[in-house]
Amino acid sequence: MSPEDRLVPYQASALPPGPWLVLAPHPDDESVGMGGTLALGAQRGLEIKLVLVTDGEQGGEPWVRRQEALCATKVLGLPAPEFWNLPDREVFQHLGMLASNLKRLKVQRFKTIFVPSFQEFHPDHRAVTLGTLSFLQEVAWSGEVWLYEISRQGEVNRLVVIDQVRARKSQAIACYQSQLAQAPYQELAQALDWLRAYSLSPRGVRHAEGFLAAKVEALIEEWGRRLRTYFS
Repeated sequence: MSPEDRLVPYQASALPPGPWLVLAPHPDDESVGMGGTLALGAQRGLEIKLVLVTDGEQGGEPWVRRQEALCATKVLGLPAPEFWNLPDREVFQHLGMLASNLKRLKVQRFKTIFVPSFQEFHPDHRAVTLGTLSFLQEVAWSGEVWLYEISRQGEVNRLVVIDQVRARKSQAIACYQSQLAQAPYQELAQALDWLRAYSLSPRGVRHAEGFLAAKVEALIEEWGRRLRTYFS
């Protein structure tokens, strides 16, 4: 039987090299899922390109969500995000548009690309990951992909300690008042951050964000087989 440290890290992870490209399916996913890591990256002067893939219209007025996203990125210390405005809940039907936008970004210049976990519930979250990995495989991108958690725990092999920026993450989430009126995202993010600190807590860690980091081919070949039900 495998010991625990084969399944979850027992050591904190360093931030990956920049520049970063971060793909968030909806406005607020970036803050709820990896707001602490984004704040740390900004503090260290890393170049971070944030893209909000959909307009989030199924969850509120797009113009409102855009303003909330601008508020959140300012709190996190990031430049204004790029808005692609793909139809909410229809990303899978527009993977060609996703690929076209990725091509325009010239992804070869990025060292690390962040996309949602394979194991996310929302179809847009999974579609963004599927479309991005397919494109990166096609162009033979050689960096490392980091899958981040938004609404649930998934498989992880990296834990980034966010204790020093947890308050800033909370402030960024607070920018999304239209979404907080619909669901307790502050509490969801807090719970995930506490849970992810569990294996690090003997070292005094209280909040962490989890990621699955790997090369594109490994993610497609190994995890694609294991988790194919998430794409069916």
